Amino acid sequence: DVLTDPVLTLFRGSSPILTNDDWGDDAQAALTAVVAAQVGAFPLPAGSTDAAVVVTLPPGGYTLHASGKDGSTGVALVEVYLVP
Repeated sequence: DVLTDPVLTLFRGSSPILTNDDWGDDAQAALTAVVAAQVGAFPLPAGSTDAAVVVTLPPGGYTLHASGKDGSTGVALVEVYLVP
């Protein structure tokens, strides 16, 4: 079963540093769409409940957690790209 409304949370250590739900509602939605196309990621339909984010990070260890909004469950595909 597909996770119908994913939420992405990025952690550095045990501290959450970024959360995204419904990529199109994010202030950087236009940038996210452009970068997704540049790297060959799946297209992000306008108005979808997909979670996606573009972020520049300093070197270090990070964990990306995909969860369902309001505790829903299912399978999520998470892709990470290095953007030149």
